[in-house]
Amino acid sequence: MTLALLLTAVGGAWAQSSLKVVEFEVPAEWEDEYSPVTAADLPGFYTSTLAKAQAWTGAPAEGNAMLIYAFDGDDNAYHVPFVNGTADIADYYPMSKANVFQKKSITKIYYTVEPTELELTPDETGKTWTLAKMPASNVELQVEYEPTKVTMAANDNAMGTVEVSGESKVEWTADTWKGWTADTKVHTVDDITMTCSENANIREYTYEGDYKNSLFFIVYKSSNTSTVTFSTTGAPFSRIEFTMVKDHDEYNPSILPNDNWTIEGKSAVWEGEATKSLTLQSCSTSVNKITFFKGAVPDGVTVNGDGTFTVAKTATVTLTATPAEGYKFLYWEDDQTNTNPVREVTIESGLADMTYTAVFAEILYNVTFVEGTNLNEWSATPNPAKTKQTVTVTYSGEKKVIGVKVEKKKAVTYPLISAATAEDYGKVVCAAGHLHDAKTAVPDGCTAVGILGKVTETGHGLILALKDAPQQTWNTIDGWTSASYAGTTLKVLPDDAARGTNLTSYTTLGETTVSNWAVAQKSDYEAIFINLGSKTGDSDGTTYDDNVNAYITGAGGTAISDGNWSATENTDEVDFVWYFANQYWYNIVKTGGLKVRPVLAF
Repeated sequence: MTLALLLTAVGGAWAQSSLKVVEFEVPAEWEDEYSPVTAADLPGFYTSTLAKAQAWTGAPAEGNAMLIYAFDGDDNAYHVPFVNGTADIADYYPMSKANVFQKKSITKIYYTVEPTELELTPDETGKTWTLAKMPASNVELQVEYEPTKVTMAANDNAMGTVEVSGESKVEWTADTWKGWTADTKVHTVDDITMTCSENANIREYTYEGDYKNSLFFIVYKSSNTSTVTFSTTGAPFSRIEFTMVKDHDEYNPSILPNDNWTIEGKSAVWEGEATKSLTLQSCSTSVNKITFFKGAVPDGVTVNGDGTFTVAKTATVTLTATPAEGYKFLYWEDDQTNTNPVREVTIESGLADMTYTAVFAEILYNVTFVEGTNLNEWSATPNPAKTKQTVTVTYSGEKKVIGVKVEKKKAVTYPLISAATAEDYGKVVCAAGHLHDAKTAVPDGCTAVGILGKVTETGHGLILALKDAPQQTWNTIDGWTSASYAGTTLKVLPDDAARGTNLTSYTTLGETTVSNWAVAQKSDYEAIFINLGSKTGDSDGTTYDDNVNAYITGAGGTAISDGNWSATENTDEVDFVWYFANQYWYNIVKTGGLKVRPVLAF
């Protein structure tokens, strides 16, 4: 974990080191101003030295920057260029304001100002700072951590992808703009439209060479009627990226207005406040691809476009795993109990790099022969087979064969949990909301999540989880905020007096999602255990036995063992809670640590 430490006196300025640097916001009026930049043009400019400028550690880790640290009587601006955080060869020459204005689209401009008397000096470990001189005032320390880098991965990239939900990506390529000419002024693909003004020339480049099939932009600011506008009727744009044919150093794209644009190599990226419309008054380039990022991610989260994102301050993000055709999502590698392809994770800044990996698998289909076929003589290879795969049928007998007919088997339909009755107790519930016979394997493509254990008169009920949630202490104030199961924070089911027999507020199991796992009341667990055939009981109520565990292990789950919380407090002993273990009910103090066998209400 790395961090920076900032210090301020009451009413004072931030102190980072003996070299104090600020970023310069280049005024718009400098675009056509050719007089030289002087110290007077930089508010608070303070002359520093080449050695200190070259040792500056605050340059951006990615991209280009320039630090101006001195001027002379001939209007020479002494400066140090930085590339990806590393100082390059220092230089000096008169800089016109127009020149600085042009540079800002590809280079961040900084200059030195007078350092404050508050100096914090880090040691070589980066974990201890020294304040050389305490001012005659109170001081305040502010800690800033480096962003945490998160990688979204799949066990095999050909099987599926993982993305930060809330942001979607749409790509326009040569197939999108095939046949576009300068005469076509409105281009719409799905919910995104590119509108060209009469004087703008935007078309497919059809001549042979490097630019063939690229999209050619000629939009000139000199003509007030020459513009191109990107708009959407769907979620707003959060980022737009041009992938250019040539590096910007070879062919400047001249994008205006250039606010919120970053241009590096062959990439020109706009990223700003979400908008449904973005207009350019100038753009001169050819692109192989335009990528539109839509939707929003939490504040402090930056999506990098390479399968990673960074978190600059604590944020909760939603990750979505999407299988490719012919594949299915199984679980998340860091939590194999989580079979939900959509999960929420809370990430703090300053942590070591981390990875969330989705595990996918091929969907395989069986090849069977009609009843009565001699399977010693007939075979199909491969079997099972994946979609679009070639299957070879072989006969090794001596009979004369006319031919072999093939027929698609009708898809099997399964009853839904929404139609469950007491007769379905013990059946396996899959993530798609289907009921499966507990005595047979859950079919391929379905992921078992629990055992149906309770159904109310109103058609709602409870599903008993196949595995335990991690051991936790009991907490009645904030709920079970520190405990989780299958990627979601555990909730607490209210008692009967608060909910009656209706569980509609906990309806979460549907055709595509499983969430809202909870710890249940003592009466809920008792009802589930009785419905699953438990024979064990005492004066404090019925709890689990081997009949219950037979259903769980039969579906591939883990048998219930000693020490599981309920959500029911002992009314006679306020600090105690009911829990079940050794096939009986007991009381334990709230500070104890026990497991949870979650339930899912529907």
